[in-house]
Formats: sequence, C-alpha cells, structure tokens
Amino acid sequence: MPMHAPPPPPVAVAAQTRAETALVRQINRVRREHGLRAVRFTFRLHRAARRHSRDMLRRDQLTHGSSDGKSLSARLSSAGARRHYGEVLAWAPRGSGSGARTIVRMWLNSASHRAVLLDGSLRRVGVGRLYGAMGRSRGHAITADFSS
Repeated sequence: MPMHAPPPPPVAVAAQTRAETALVRQINRVRREHGLRAVRFTFRLHRAARRHSRDMLRRDQLTHGSSDGKSLSARLSSAGARRHYGEVLAWAPRGSGSGARTIVRMWLNSASHRAVLLDGSLRRVGVGRLYGAMGRSRGHAITADFSS
C-alpha cells in the first residue's frame, strides 16, 4: 500500500494587526458620527486587502489595478464581495503621522474616498497595512476593501 504525504498546509495570512484593527475602529467611529451602521471585519476582505498592499509595494505603485491583471471588481469578487463594493488606498511615508485618525481624516478630505467610507450600503470591510518601500520612501501601503 503506497504512502501518500499529506497536502501542504494553505499559506496563511496573519491575523489583523493592531494598526489594522485601529483603522477599522476609526472608520466605524466616523460612520457612527454620520448616522451609519458600523462595517464588520471579514477575513476574506482582509486577506484581499493585505495581498493588494503587498502587491502595490512589490510593484512600487499605489493603484487599484493588480499585477496579475485582475480588475478591482474581479479581485474583490474572488474575496466574496457582493453586488456593491469599494476600495480606498493610502501611502503613509515613515514619520508622516500614519496613525488611524490621520489616515481616515485624509480619506475623508477626498471626495471619492469619503464617498466609499460613508456609503451606507457597504457593510463589510477588510484592511491590509504593510510596511515597505515605494520609490525612495519607506512607509505603509494601506488598502481598505469594502463590500455590501
């Protein structure tokens, strides 16, 4: 009887970091201030956001596109996003005040980012925040993926 080796374990994505948790909390604080329900963290969107932040660092680009050619909708659909979705991105250079309040305030000061954060039909979120280099600058690439 031949022996078969067990399949390798799936590649794990680390649990949400304190900084990622702080971003979700700050997003929800702002949503409540505007009379909206809080968004709920989901691991699948978190994994998609983390992968996208890693991809942006690897490519040295802050962009909604991905290196494998997948569109935003295809990327989020494969992460379980439903009919309605959105994404906000940020680059926080080292030493620039990259705390959750600063990042969310920056998003709120942009009409397109604000529209995503304050969209009441979006109910789920995943945040990926990774440290690395973009150009000659080191800092955090941040992706927040939302879905209805």
